[in-house]
Formats: sequence, C-alpha cells, structure tokens
Amino acid sequence: MKKQTSAFTLIELLVVITIIAILASIAFPVFNTVTERANQTKDLSNIRQIGVALKLFAGDHAGNFPKTRDPDSTGAPDITTSNEAFRTLFPSYLTTEDIFAVKASAYTVNAPDNTIDQNPTGGNYTETLRAGENSYSYILGLTETSNALFPVVTDGFADPVAVPPVYVTDKTQKGGVWAAKRAVVLNADGSVNNLVCDGTILAPTRVPTAGGARINLFQTDTEWLGATNTAVNPE
Repeated sequence: MKKQTSAFTLIELLVVITIIAILASIAFPVFNTVTERANQTKDLSNIRQIGVALKLFAGDHAGNFPKTRDPDSTGAPDITTSNEAFRTLFPSYLTTEDIFAVKASAYTVNAPDNTIDQNPTGGNYTETLRAGENSYSYILGLTETSNALFPVVTDGFADPVAVPPVYVTDKTQKGGVWAAKRAVVLNADGSVNNLVCDGTILAPTRVPTAGGARINLFQTDTEWLGATNTAVNPE
C-alpha cells in the first residue's frame, strides 16, 4: 500500500507568496528608513570631528578657519573648493580621510584611501583628499568668533553651487544624499545639528532678523552671512 504524501495546493502556494510579498513591502521601507538614520548618525559624528579639527586650526591661526590653500604662507591662493579647505587640516589636526565620506553621497564615489601628504608646501597637495574623497561643503570667510549659529560645514550642495545654496531631491545626484529632506550642519561654535529642509526652498531655513517668512539658512543678508561667506563644494 502506497504512502500518501501531503503537498501544498496551487492556491495555498499563491496565498503564501502573497503574504510574503505583503510583509516584504512593509519591511523594505522600514529597513531603508533605519539605514538612512544610521547613515545620518555617522554623518553627525564625522562632521563633529571635522569641527574639532577646525577649532584647533583656528586656535593656531588667529581665530580664522581655513581661507587660503596654505595658511602658513602669505599670498597663497584663495580656497575655491571645500577639499582645498579641509586639506589644510592635514596632517597637523587630522590623520584620517574617512570622516569626509558620507555613505551614499554622489560626491564620494571613491572610498578615501587615507594616503596623506606628510609635508605639503605652498598648499600643494597631491594625495590628501583627492577628488571624490570628500562629501562636505564649506562656507568661506568665517572665524571661531563669528555668530555661533553661522553654518561652516554641511553636506555637499547641489553642483554647481546656487545662490543661495540648495540640495536636490534626486539621491543619485550631487547634493541629494538626503533627498533635500535633511541636512547635517556644523555651526561656528562647534555645535552640530541634523536639520529639516523646507520642501520648497530645498534647504534648512531660518527666520530673518527683521522677521517675516523663513528663508534659506545659507542666504546672505545685512545681519547674517556676508557677501564673502560664499559656499564651496567638494571636488
């Protein structure tokens, strides 16, 4: 006498597959959200370490944050990219490039290799923070005594830099790491914030000194960032 074996019917298989598909559709967005939050937490940690290095730099340079490619030489060229600004922190104030890479940022297509120029002269770096190894933008012309709330370093803006700077909603594009929904910002006093971006302005906002509607955090006016406090993007 043959043993009778049990098996799923086609209907039962379809029900199981449907349930799995429903559970996956629920879990996938949650997984993405958790992953993004973890990446933002790492972003906060990175930018905080950059802030400490900038403070140490300012302590040795009359309170100024980097403004020329070679802070120890008069007549050195002005900074035109954020990579040039951050290179001045090596090797005296930083020894690793890893903190300049934000996961999923289109700016850091290359993982930092931590190859650093040990004795750069005249602002001539060949290895430190090469193009594609930095995710952060930089605001020029600030000092450690600037308004404590002035932004100094932030996630890389849309490229080229608009006036005022903004982010983009496309995560695959430069300036879109958080899809123009959040921005991690280092202030002049060393504090760090994960800020919400306005969906229309595509940047964090602030209330103007004179009151009225909120405006772009990086926008200049007579009592905020000045005309020389322009933003420069990563290479």
